[in-house]
Amino acid sequence: MWHALLENLSKGQKIAAVMIIQTFIVVMLAFVLKTVLEKEPIRSYDVSRDDEVIKDIPAELADSFRRQLWSVASSVDNSLSQNELYYEVREGTYEETEDSDGAKGAVFIVDIDSLKQSFVVSIAWNDKDDTIPADILINCPPQDQMKYPETVCYGMYNNTYSLDLYLPYTEYPDNDGAPNYMISGNDADKTIDIMVSACDTEKFKKQAMDYLKSTPIKLDEYTINYEVNSVDIECE
Repeated sequence: MWHALLENLSKGQKIAAVMIIQTFIVVMLAFVLKTVLEKEPIRSYDVSRDDEVIKDIPAELADSFRRQLWSVASSVDNSLSQNELYYEVREGTYEETEDSDGAKGAVFIVDIDSLKQSFVVSIAWNDKDDTIPADILINCPPQDQMKYPETVCYGMYNNTYSLDLYLPYTEYPDNDGAPNYMISGNDADKTIDIMVSACDTEKFKKQAMDYLKSTPIKLDEYTINYEVNSVDIECE
């Protein structure tokens, strides 16, 4: 039938028909390939070890975590394919919680050596109520928890420079009295607030600034406000 139809077409019509058919085939192949890749789970360096570490996470949710990890990691290197991403669950970081209502949570750190990246993974689900949606968060750890601290991390909702990784921060004296200084911050209005003890204001201001300078926070982007705490303070 197709042969008969082609015989009745002009040369130009035949060329157009062949091009349409070829385009259709290419589109269908691309769709099939995309579907296969989306369903293909990302494998770790040591599959058996990875599966053993996160064995209590439902299999479908674990695969969803791997696909989302690829999505986050590919923002660092967009040449990645899902089958090329190798990660490892950092030993000793996996922690799981459960409450009486069936709500469960797992938190762990993964390292991706090829990208020199580390991410904190938080997964929540409910075994007793499947109407409660599962949740997966893949964010950055503080710089001192990065396997490669020289690299910059970008997670789903934070990055290496985010204030909430380092603040609030409080330092207490050796006698566990009132704080020497307390530091808080607000990324929305780009402010950092430092409250220092009235006992030795300048000393504690310097200590607070030394701490801030030890973090990767871009201090030049923030307004720093100081306040002296003299309430219920007993100085030696």
